[in-house]
Amino acid sequence: MSDGRRTAPDFPVWPQFDDAERAGLIRALDQGQWWRMGGGEVDAFEREFADYHGAPYALAVTNGTHALELALQVLGVGPGTEVIVPGFTFISSSQAAQRLGAVAVPVDVDLETYCLDPAGVEAAVTSRTRAIMPVHMAGHFCDMDALGKISANTGVPLIQDAAHAHGASWQGRRVGEHGGIAAFSFQNGKLMTAGEGGLVTFSDAEQFEQAFLRHSCGRPRTDRRYLHQTSGSNFRMNEFSASVLRAQLARLGGQID
Repeated sequence: MSDGRRTAPDFPVWPQFDDAERAGLIRALDQGQWWRMGGGEVDAFEREFADYHGAPYALAVTNGTHALELALQVLGVGPGTEVIVPGFTFISSSQAAQRLGAVAVPVDVDLETYCLDPAGVEAAVTSRTRAIMPVHMAGHFCDMDALGKISANTGVPLIQDAAHAHGASWQGRRVGEHGGIAAFSFQNGKLMTAGEGGLVTFSDAEQFEQAFLRHSCGRPRTDRRYLHQTSGSNFRMNEFSASVLRAQLARLGGQID
């Protein structure tokens, strides 16, 4: 308050960028190969992001919505199944399940954190539930201890919607260190951004390889003969986006501090 009048806070210009992003874009351009199968920026970004978040595997994709959809596909979500989502979240959390023909089951949030209420989750699990999707709202972690126990007791896996949780931690552990699958977004308003983009982290090698196939039209990374092993789509991130995100990741820790 100033002289009894409200004053608006000064927000930083967003997104933040400098010569690191410019250099990355030129580096990607000079490769002469601008898709992930021919260049090295996407591969490098995946390694760096996985290391920063404590995840064994990372797969960069076109956006956060596709990251969620791909994660659900890997877990067998489809017609006749259910996915538990918070009642307070961005629409992609539920749309990803609905696009696969599943039913998104909204569960209330804790009014102190605006994250999934574990008691509500436990009551909502049925024989049709294939995934529980905690959303770390505005960088505030869900109660992963309580949700992890529910997952272990019911056999229903967790998919963390970490669109707001780049660099965040729960009990000293970052998103990838909690195991399972997590989906990130790099849309323009996120803590790190390339305008659009997404990424999925995995703790399981088989799930990661299956996701790679599905995000690349059903083709394995070594294929150059168009031998498609399964159905899929094209969710591949391009080299320019990855080069920008490498620079964004390098300054993420300083921005958080």
